[in-house]
Parts: sequence; C-alpha cells; structure tokens
Amino acid sequence: MPLIELRCEKCNKTYEELVKADGKYPACKFCGGETQQVYSGKLIVNDCKKTNCSGNCSSCGGCH
Repeated sequence: MPLIELRCEKCNKTYEELVKADGKYPACKFCGGETQQVYSGKLIVNDCKKTNCSGNCSSCGGCH
C-alpha cells in the first residue's frame, strides 16, 4: 500500500495516508469529505534498474 498525499475538497486539509493501489481514496479523516491525491511532480523509486537514477523520472527515460 503506497503512502500518498491527500487533500480534502470540503475542508481543504492536506495529509498523508496509506491507501490501496486501486485508485479509490478514503474519506477525509477530519470531516468525511471527498479526497483527491496531491501530485508533487516527484517520484521516488526504490528498485530502479539503472545505477544512476535520481528518482526523478521527468529527467530521464524511466527505468526500463
């Protein structure tokens, strides 16, 4: 289960939560409102096949 950053559309609070990788996000833990994932533009990779990987996929062709 990935740890992702969520933002509530009702109360606008942002927090991190462990969620299933099914694309469904839990209700806000503060008010019960609908949440959406916050995208920071960075991806941390812990099993990259390239030895010179920075973890920022926007700077290379990815880990293939």
